[in-house]
Amino acid sequence: MSKPTKRNIKKINADWVLPITSPPIKDGIVLTDGKAIKAVGSGKELSKFPYDEIIDCSGKIILPGFVNAHSHLELTGFRGKIEKGLPFTDWARKVVSIRKDITENEIATAIKDGVDELISSGVTTVGDFSQTGITAKILNERGLRGTVFLEFSGFNPEQKDEKLRQLKELLNYEIDSKLITHHSSLITVNFGIAPHAPYSVSPELLKESHNFAQEKRLPLAIHISEMLEEIEFIKNGSGAMKDLLIDFGVWNDKWMPPQTTPVQYLQNMGILKGAIGIHLNIVTEDDIRILKENDVSVVYCPGSNKWFGRNWKYPLREFLNNDINVVIGTDSLLSNEKLNMFYEMRVLKENFPDLENDIILKMATVNGAKAIGFEGEAGEIAVGRKADIIGIDIEDSSFNNPIEYVINKAEKASFSMINGKVIYE
Repeated sequence: MSKPTKRNIKKINADWVLPITSPPIKDGIVLTDGKAIKAVGSGKELSKFPYDEIIDCSGKIILPGFVNAHSHLELTGFRGKIEKGLPFTDWARKVVSIRKDITENEIATAIKDGVDELISSGVTTVGDFSQTGITAKILNERGLRGTVFLEFSGFNPEQKDEKLRQLKELLNYEIDSKLITHHSSLITVNFGIAPHAPYSVSPELLKESHNFAQEKRLPLAIHISEMLEEIEFIKNGSGAMKDLLIDFGVWNDKWMPPQTTPVQYLQNMGILKGAIGIHLNIVTEDDIRILKENDVSVVYCPGSNKWFGRNWKYPLREFLNNDINVVIGTDSLLSNEKLNMFYEMRVLKENFPDLENDIILKMATVNGAKAIGFEGEAGEIAVGRKADIIGIDIEDSSFNNPIEYVINKAEKASFSMINGKVIYE
């Protein structure tokens, strides 16, 4: 006779529960089985539901953990190494110079520090761009959910075969390592492909890496339309971006500018369908139509734009009016002050004071989960979703709207649970 399955129902009570995809619940309760959410409702509604353990979050607002849809955790150790507001190409030269001598141990330490910062600010799921793949192991060790996008560049077509070989080798190693080392882990770390940008990856490498992603059913993410230098380069093949490629020794004399926008350029190559577009700061009406038709998720990085001093109006309303999935990312500490989603939401609110708070919170949670491959698992408190839950201390009880409190007042998490396991208090 088989042994009965041991029940371990945890009851989490809080002053407020923010499910995200349904209305806030005052004096709410969430019940989990140590892995997934079994029930959510008011204390009165769930008063007779049996449980084995109580987690008291009185004096807190609880909500699903944030999804930071775009980071570069390998760069965490370089906070403050580059002055704010540089032109992008000058910034890129300094980034390459700083990165060239970093060791694998230093990279691992930087990633761990970055993960600690994410956890303390309520992030439970992350989409990270990684040139080494080291992030995957550390996310598993720390119990975070995430998609690690293996990033590469290579503008000269002569680099294509070697870059693809390195990508496939790294992907195979990381997947094998994950299966061997973390086969019993309950946390999911996925992989994706990240050709860096239209100005840094040759058309040949873009197409073949896209084909590889399609073959392996891997998500593809790419920086697009981030800055004016990129727009000029794709349109005319000239300017500071060309000078940068020449300085890096990767310029290709045979490359012809497509004389389009970056979005149209990628569309013409057939690699936008279902992709994740990072930044998209400067777009045309036609670009927006293309993004919508291709079901592209857009990652807005408010803190990074502020750090660079970009003073143009981000096309957020245009994206939202066209039902494009817009999410939030922090980018890296080489182009931002913090890895903090509360800070990102606050900067976003400064830029768009009339934007509804519940939309901002969705961008930081359920929308992000959809973008990086965790739709139906993370980003909301609902029956059947993973028990990824954070708590925020209520330090000023004179509020009427808990969503507004999270956006305008909160700065850090005081409690974090991932897959039903408390990882931070």
